[in-house]
Amino acid sequence: MKKPLIGISCNAERHLIAGINPRLYHTLSDKYVNGIIKAGGIPVLIPNGLDHDSLKELADDLDGFLFSGGCDVDPNCYGKEKDGTVGDIWPIRDETELFLLKHVLEETEKPVFGICRGLQIMNVALGGTLFVDLENAGKKRHSLIDNPRGDFSHEIIVEDGTRLKGILKEETRVNSFHHQAIEQLGKGLVATAYSVDDRVIEAIEMPGERYILAVQWHPEELTDYEAYQRLFDEFLIQANKTKAA
Repeated sequence: MKKPLIGISCNAERHLIAGINPRLYHTLSDKYVNGIIKAGGIPVLIPNGLDHDSLKELADDLDGFLFSGGCDVDPNCYGKEKDGTVGDIWPIRDETELFLLKHVLEETEKPVFGICRGLQIMNVALGGTLFVDLENAGKKRHSLIDNPRGDFSHEIIVEDGTRLKGILKEETRVNSFHHQAIEQLGKGLVATAYSVDDRVIEAIEMPGERYILAVQWHPEELTDYEAYQRLFDEFLIQANKTKAA
């Protein structure tokens, strides 16, 4: 059987060329790519800005979808206003991911995996909201950007009986590089993990056989630990099942 094709969303970043001529780049950490390759899939980078018909065609051809981390989700997407805490936002990325997510979730049975921003955009696509900034909402600081990305930052509580618990087993340590997080859950989603100190939602999934799961931390930076590589492995197992169906 051919290996599953896994679409991975890309970040959008603006860089200067020779100090001038700003250009928008599609960017993606190789950690996402390597996690999919190690699990037995073929990564396919999804460009921002495709028209809806092209995104539908791409959704037909791919076997699973990984929505990656990156820039902030524009608060306008979930009914709030941008304030001074919001970092870079790229409407072209929000538009691409929101349409693709809704289409894949509603019109296919293919697996979906979200990481950091990927969790947030999944929640927004299903009608949920975010805290624009956790510290302003009275939560602890989760944007530990000075920490090495492969170091653990804090612990989580994982709900028993969830898909996530079956994957992580006894592992409860995570890394943390976000200042936004879920406020109100989107339709059909359940929270499956929380930060220990301030009960920030750290993972969501959709009950059922289909792999629809997202985490607020960055497991792609932790794949040397078996528990975190299993998130990619289980995602690919489901992609293989869908491909074979």
